[in-house]
Amino acid sequence: MSHPSLFGILYFPYGLMVGVPAVMLGWLATRAGLPVSAAATIVGTAFAPAAFKFLWAPIGDLTLTRKRWYVLANAVCAAVFFGMCTIPMSAATLPLITTLVLIGAVAATFIAFALQGLLLHNCDPSQIGRAAGFYQTGNMMGQTLGGGAALYLVRHSPTPAVGGAVLAAAVLACNLPLLALREPPRVGTGTLGARAREVWSELRTMLSQRDGRLALLLAFLPIGTGNAQFLFSAVASEWKASADFVSLVLGLVAGIAIALGTLGGGWFTDRVPHRRAYALACAAQGVLALVLLFSPREPWAFAVLTACYTATLGSCVAAITGMSLALAKGGAASTKVSLFLGVNTLGALGLVKGAGWAHDLWGTPGMLGTEVVTVALALVVFAVISRRVLT
Repeated sequence: MSHPSLFGILYFPYGLMVGVPAVMLGWLATRAGLPVSAAATIVGTAFAPAAFKFLWAPIGDLTLTRKRWYVLANAVCAAVFFGMCTIPMSAATLPLITTLVLIGAVAATFIAFALQGLLLHNCDPSQIGRAAGFYQTGNMMGQTLGGGAALYLVRHSPTPAVGGAVLAAAVLACNLPLLALREPPRVGTGTLGARAREVWSELRTMLSQRDGRLALLLAFLPIGTGNAQFLFSAVASEWKASADFVSLVLGLVAGIAIALGTLGGGWFTDRVPHRRAYALACAAQGVLALVLLFSPREPWAFAVLTACYTATLGSCVAAITGMSLALAKGGAASTKVSLFLGVNTLGALGLVKGAGWAHDLWGTPGMLGTEVVTVALALVVFAVISRRVLT
């Protein structure tokens, strides 16, 4: 069996497709005089394909090999990152940049499809939580460390094109761990139509079980999605944070925090029921949003509290991924896992946009307060659904 840490490297470009829009483009948008809601729109666009990727996930299960899909999708992502770094941010270029983000985000979904099948085929079933932790560590470090690194490269390279080229080269280097993995067998052996029916049969069987239905309902609730995380760069100036400080805190510091959160969350998920692990991580995230709401507007508070918040996001993602992978045993892994993570992203998609609107209306306190109330209500629904289904 391959070491699960390989999947952290392989999944890094997927996280980067959120991190670069959230950190680099978010910072550039507000410095170009655009409202926070514009930054939220960019982030929402990066999220949108992940919310609906289960609709085209069967393509990943039924067509090319997992490794071929990964290489092709990663090449598209590298080209998109180069474009993000080189196109100047302004109101006039915002539609073009947003379209570029959408193209890259769709390509990144095929990275996810490829890796979900490869992970289940190359990792021991008893270590699903640990594997999910490493897998999502790569994702979250892309969103944090990668996003901060992209901002640093754009600001400090001789030209934005040089920074974009370095970023693209780093993304392409993530192909290398594929050499150590075994290719899983295709779904079914008949015609494309027969294999598509087999995918549908696998999905229907999973959802006919109580655990499958309950997990899907819980995944849809807007908890554990870390909405504030994706707008921290846009509001960092309220904590008197400079651009380089933002790069450090939302890059290196957040990357370390997210790694600890995802690895710890994966370890915890192997030892307690997945739903309980997920609920506890979500509750911790809501508490951190509340503390941020009333925190001193000083750089040290921004650094400490955003790092803690980011760690809880990692734990939430590891828990829901472990739950999804445990239910995706058998065939059609991409379709099954994408369904759970897709409906979970739907909640995040709406709340990121809502957080941007709340900020425009009521400022940062309104943005954080909206998240606190939403998490509290969602946890109540979580408890009610769990009790009714289990009794």
